[in-house]
Amino acid sequence: MSRIAYALRAGTALAGMGAVALFAAPAFAQDQNGATDAAQQGAGTEIVVTGSRIARPDLQSSTPVAVVSAERIEQTGASNIQDVLATLPSVGQNISRTSSNFSNTGNGTATVNLRNLGSSRTLVLIDGRRTLGIAGSSAVDVNNIPTDLVQRVEVVTGGASAVYGSEAIAGVVNFVLKNDFQGLRVRAQNTLSDKGDSPRQYVTITGGQNFGGGRGNVTANFSYDNDHGLYSRDRAFSSRDLPNRSSYASQGVFDVSGPDTDGFTAGNPSTFTFGPNNALKGYQGANVDGYNRNGDRLLSVPVERYQGAVLAHYDFSDAFKLYAQGQYSRTNSNASLEPSAIANTGAGAALNFDGSAYAGIPISSPYVPDAIRAAAVANGVDVVQFRRRSNDIFSRSNKNERDFYRGVIGAKGQFTAGTNWSYDIYYEHSESRDHTTAQSIYTPNYGAALSNEIGPDGQVRCSDAAARAAGCVPMNIFGANTVSAAASKFLQTYTGPTRTVTLIDGGTVQLVNGSNVAFDYLAKVNQDVVSGSINGDLFSLWGGPVAISFGGEYRHEKSSEVFDPFTQAGLSAGNQITNTQGSFNVKEGFVEVVAPIVEDRPGIKYLGLEGAARYADYSTVGGVWSFKGGATFAPTSDIRFRGVYSRATRAPNIGELFASISQTFPAVTDRCDQRGGDGDGAPIGALNPACANIPGIANTVATRGAFAYSTAQIQTIDGLLGGNRNLREETADTFTAGAVITPTFFKNFSMTVDYYTIKVKNAIGIIGQQVSIDECIASGNPLFCNNVIRDSNGFITRVNALNLNTGSFLVSGIDVEARYAVPVGASRFDFDVMYNHRFKQQQTPFPGGPVQNELGQADCYSCGRLGSGFKDKGVANITFSAPKFQLNYRIDYMGPLTDNLGDPDAQRISAYFYHNLQGKVMVGEKQQMELYAGVNNLLDTKPPVFGDTNQVTWPGTQTVADTYDLYGRMLYVGATFKF
Repeated sequence: MSRIAYALRAGTALAGMGAVALFAAPAFAQDQNGATDAAQQGAGTEIVVTGSRIARPDLQSSTPVAVVSAERIEQTGASNIQDVLATLPSVGQNISRTSSNFSNTGNGTATVNLRNLGSSRTLVLIDGRRTLGIAGSSAVDVNNIPTDLVQRVEVVTGGASAVYGSEAIAGVVNFVLKNDFQGLRVRAQNTLSDKGDSPRQYVTITGGQNFGGGRGNVTANFSYDNDHGLYSRDRAFSSRDLPNRSSYASQGVFDVSGPDTDGFTAGNPSTFTFGPNNALKGYQGANVDGYNRNGDRLLSVPVERYQGAVLAHYDFSDAFKLYAQGQYSRTNSNASLEPSAIANTGAGAALNFDGSAYAGIPISSPYVPDAIRAAAVANGVDVVQFRRRSNDIFSRSNKNERDFYRGVIGAKGQFTAGTNWSYDIYYEHSESRDHTTAQSIYTPNYGAALSNEIGPDGQVRCSDAAARAAGCVPMNIFGANTVSAAASKFLQTYTGPTRTVTLIDGGTVQLVNGSNVAFDYLAKVNQDVVSGSINGDLFSLWGGPVAISFGGEYRHEKSSEVFDPFTQAGLSAGNQITNTQGSFNVKEGFVEVVAPIVEDRPGIKYLGLEGAARYADYSTVGGVWSFKGGATFAPTSDIRFRGVYSRATRAPNIGELFASISQTFPAVTDRCDQRGGDGDGAPIGALNPACANIPGIANTVATRGAFAYSTAQIQTIDGLLGGNRNLREETADTFTAGAVITPTFFKNFSMTVDYYTIKVKNAIGIIGQQVSIDECIASGNPLFCNNVIRDSNGFITRVNALNLNTGSFLVSGIDVEARYAVPVGASRFDFDVMYNHRFKQQQTPFPGGPVQNELGQADCYSCGRLGSGFKDKGVANITFSAPKFQLNYRIDYMGPLTDNLGDPDAQRISAYFYHNLQGKVMVGEKQQMELYAGVNNLLDTKPPVFGDTNQVTWPGTQTVADTYDLYGRMLYVGATFKF
């Protein structure tokens, strides 16, 4: 028996006899499958749904499963399946088109995040089979799922590792594809905002044909989807930086306040910039002379997809049924960022030609304006410190090209005709290729090009003789658009000798003379799976036969992420990032048993038990057990109680294990700093008593009178990030208990109510760099102090953050799903609601650490929250279906939030309602054509707005971009043709 049945009729699910609550309107009377009224069918039907491998009558499962039908997918007007799943209350904040503009790689990736426990803890299946994750991760890019080929989506929320293996801690999302299609179906749709922007075009063709007297079928699909994206400047709430523009202006800001200090403050007589026509002027502040970064940024990155899929099967006999699948997907995307900010200090700063720190532009440079030179001399300064945007030099915006391949071949059937013992065995191979490129510069060339002099011929030349020999071109950055094309080319070219550079992790890269310096990322992932299972009945109890499923699986994964040599060496305009390469294999055995104890006895309609266990032997972490046990009890046909406890696991992925060491520049403050982290010129305060015991600090206080950081010291604190091969698996204890209500006295109504709790232990993550500093000072615990590196004078130079099994997560709540159908003559109304009330969302970053309560708190850009902790979230649909017409109204509800629970001045976000409408007209005697139109966010509801400095703000959006709608009112029209 296949893990997933060929079809799950809407009516059967409406009967609600245990497992499934549908997020879908049932098929109308003209359903081509001939579905009858839900109350009249379903008894005795044996199907397999996600969460179990065993078919059973009446959906007697202890695990809740939500189903999104193909009809409901079309009613959303979405061409990308992620947009459909994002409306489900059980789905948290995902990586998506609106949250990935600032990603180094993977712009436009689409993931699924159940219960806000992370996409790497959500297992994604295609027809019950695994598919590969993003490079270095187990999170799956659902851009590769062909939306129109999806028959339905089944979502299990809660641990399912005993059935499916690792990653199923938060649950499983299973995409069931149309594998028995007959005829030809063409659908085309165009989407546009009411402001005339963010266009999207979608065309899909699905064709299928039976052959061999109905014993075989071939189904094929081709889809093209082009989402053009949306610029931040095209929406009023995100059109400009709030509250301030960036001081890194395209014309430059220059400071000569004093030796080893900078001002860069409005009204400072030693800080200069340029106005119209590049006229030198005093700096009046970022909002006057600065740069509006949101003019270049994206609210939503453009994503273009080409997809093709073929599914085939042929039944040679009941004992041997051959099936195969093949998929290909090409995704093109790009980011749009403001030009890179370059200065003489900080991350990505200019360097001298020999790679040493660059102090600033010498005042002897002929490009330095006389007024700036005079102010520098008056202040006893010999260099000009600067900040400037690289508009006329290079673009750092990414371009992505991703390819995905997947193939499956398998066989299934009964061992002996007339028996219920069956088998299913298959081999699957998947692979992906992700190539990301962007322009960059060789930062030692930047400093070389800024340090200039007048040569013997009276022409400006670079001062460094070695740089001149390498072809250095002088550069003038005083004013806007002053950099020549020749200088720009020099900055983007490595002109030094071919040499080998040793990296932080001990690896080496070769820098080749004449190489173009560009950000270049190439990721490859390969996955091979061999799986087999056997299903059958062992013996009978009072309630029926005891069913068993057992089998084994072998999986091998290999992943590589390779960056260009200049990025690896930290010599281009950006953080240093090194490669990740690794592989693992796992051998697994599993068993599942369902035992119907009693059925149709006085006072007991049904009582059954079930259990499953899985042992996995990983080449990385060794042996891991997962298991579950559940029970179902129905005293009458009107109500069924269910519950299940499971132990789920997640083995560390390749990135967590094997990521090479890379560099970051965290914004941290040393609690020992007597200036409080404010840098030069700040008043000196008292020394933290705990700091006096640190030898280097004590020595500095004794010799200098105080322990205080300069601005330059603060800006040059770096940190190392990377994998840890000593990681262990995560574990999770999950429990669900609830009831399925299908009252016989209330026809066509069903409701499920389920409580859930998931606690993740030994969660893989990092200890925050600021946390390591604070906790080390407070406790002296080596767990934290080993991450903090100080020099001989006690100053922090580096704070590391490597992966550890250090955290724990806890989420709990109640899911409610209800459906009701009302026939009205030849028409009908359908009502359905999905609602989640959350009791807890919290994490503990390290053993003994403070519990971080996130319930009622919005997600943040990079502060490590699990996601937006809605106490209440829901979606409701009303559908009116007539023989030639259908109208659907959907309302999405998200409860109120706060930007920061710990802030006495926290900004409150009110509850949000999004209203969506679609109308459809069926044309022709056999409804060969459907014309439809719809609007999402009917009332053009705007997202909440925050300043750039608020941690909930995604760059370029001024809001919680992974939570709220950024587009506004979106209109779409489409047509479907059936042949």
